[in-house]
Amino acid sequence: MGDLHQTVETFYRKVYETLRELHEEAAEIKEDVEEEELAVSEKIERTEFALQLSRDVLENFVDSGKIMTINYDDRAVTIEVDSK
Repeated sequence: MGDLHQTVETFYRKVYETLRELHEEAAEIKEDVEEEELAVSEKIERTEFALQLSRDVLENFVDSGKIMTINYDDRAVTIEVDSK
């Protein structure tokens, strides 16, 4: 069981670090996007937010039957995990 635990832990770290790196890359790209390019600006903003949210969910995921709210500067996301 120790090997399986290590495999899962290694995979978790890989996913977490990949999300972190992609979030940083999205933030850098966002800085280069001019606000006049509304469609492009909105797309990179959504991408950056989705990556941050994914990382936060991975870090803080709750058990079934629970509700989790993640607050950000300009928005909040509530996730309800069904107990089924």
